[in-house]
Amino acid sequence: MIACPSPKCSSPNVADLPHYWQSLPSESPLKAKYAPPARPKASYWAAVAGIVAGVLVITGGGVLLGLLLIVGGAGWGAVVYKAVQWAEAQRAAWESSHVCLACTGTF
Repeated sequence: MIACPSPKCSSPNVADLPHYWQSLPSESPLKAKYAPPARPKASYWAAVAGIVAGVLVITGGGVLLGLLLIVGGAGWGAVVYKAVQWAEAQRAAWESSHVCLACTGTF
């Protein structure tokens, strides 16, 4: 049995946060407070376009500019990937969280 970790509370009246959030009525002010983190809106199109443009520039003779475009595209792709991973980790942490129904603290 899980109890609230707060030393002021220690209530055994604890619920899974995702289940509690889904059970709240839509007009509840707690619906926004306990809402899950937003899903990331990731697009790799800019990264792919940079890499493709770099390859085209290299084949046209501009090696340095082409390499710069390829590295920039790959770098942008890495930044987008890292942001997606961070957002998914936040969402996973939310999905495994609990809420104390006595003091409304989350853990």
